[in-house]
Amino acid sequence: MTTSIRNQFLMMLAIISLIACGFHLRTGIEGFESITIKGGSASFVKQLKKRLRQSSIEVLATGGEVTLEIVKDSLDKRILSLNSSGRVSEYELNYSISYRIKNQNNADWGQLISNEIRRQYTYDDENVIAKTLEEENLINGMQDELIRTITAQISLQKV
Repeated sequence: MTTSIRNQFLMMLAIISLIACGFHLRTGIEGFESITIKGGSASFVKQLKKRLRQSSIEVLATGGEVTLEIVKDSLDKRILSLNSSGRVSEYELNYSISYRIKNQNNADWGQLISNEIRRQYTYDDENVIAKTLEEENLINGMQDELIRTITAQISLQKV
């Protein structure tokens, strides 16, 4: 019984300490309320807009506080290795994106920022459907990671 009371007391003490020091969780992208997106593939821009809207940022066709121009958005797939019978056993996915950011206050674009992500996966002719789904999941994960990087960069540049 005393252990339970002591644990509750320590928990309350920790919470009060966090509140007293001004700590608060980051809830998403900060520093601006609207954005305009130019360029990029349809699937990437769709995921990016979804992420921005979840963070309560309005996506406008023109006139946003921040303009994001996606200069290059490409996905490459190449054979990484072959098995003894000459069939593909591994693929490598390479997703690269280049973009630049312009604030409403600036007339000039910021520097071109490039990011690249690589993923490898094994391939099996007997499990084509499963491997296709695995590839789609890898691509979605790569896009999510790039979107997190882009939104963090925009937030930093806006602050």
